Amino acid sequence: MTRMHTQHGRGARFRLSQPGVLSSCHTCLVLTLPAEQIIEMPVDELALSVVADLIATNAWNDYNYVLESQQALGRDDAALKAIAEALGWARAHVMIARTPGQSSDSAIFVTRWGHAAVEEGLRKTRAAVRLSSGLHPEIERRARPQFLLGESEQAVFVAMKSVEVRVRKLASLTDLDFGVDLMNKAFGPTGVLTDATAVRGEQEGTRSLFVGAYAVLRNPSGHRDIDYDDVAEAAEAVTAASLLMRILDRIELRIGRSEPG
Repeated sequence: MTRMHTQHGRGARFRLSQPGVLSSCHTCLVLTLPAEQIIEMPVDELALSVVADLIATNAWNDYNYVLESQQALGRDDAALKAIAEALGWARAHVMIARTPGQSSDSAIFVTRWGHAAVEEGLRKTRAAVRLSSGLHPEIERRARPQFLLGESEQAVFVAMKSVEVRVRKLASLTDLDFGVDLMNKAFGPTGVLTDATAVRGEQEGTRSLFVGAYAVLRNPSGHRDIDYDDVAEAAEAVTAASLLMRILDRIELRIGRSEPG
């Protein structure tokens, strides 16, 4: 399977084509790299390179891959450990998995996500991993599936829409209140969601945060197509919406404690 990448180092990218066909000599397998280069590669980048090797060579056993590494690299313990770490990272992120029906834990196959990660490259893989854990549950439920489908713009849109809907509900406002005006009304000086016990600067900062995030991340996608060429930017926009939802969690707790009864 052809594996092409722009360079070994930061920003490496891969492209797969015909099974069983290795790329030209300037796109070498991991095991032909100098040990120093293997050691210096970030673990996610090395893992993606290793998974590409597994695909290219139809490898089915990660223990055998480590043995081949030992033969190729000699007794360079640091490089061998780096490769073992990369295999562990790939397994932890479900790029490789144990082969069903095999008794050995070393019997592995490259998963659908592993193939997609190699195909899409390091940058998109990093963005997807960023969204794989720690998101607010509502954002994870609504936005992450869109992102994994490659619909970056839609992922940002639904994430910010979730924030808007929750602000409106918590502030007991109507559907006639929307967008930047909604945020200003909910978090203004007399807004229902404004913390009266906070200092003026914090009150204004919270209002500006919600207004600015909505204006920059939600408004444009509501009026025109947005092409997120940088998937990392789209992933960070989704995580920004997740942060806003967690702030709203705290606000909901505060409002609940302040309500009579």
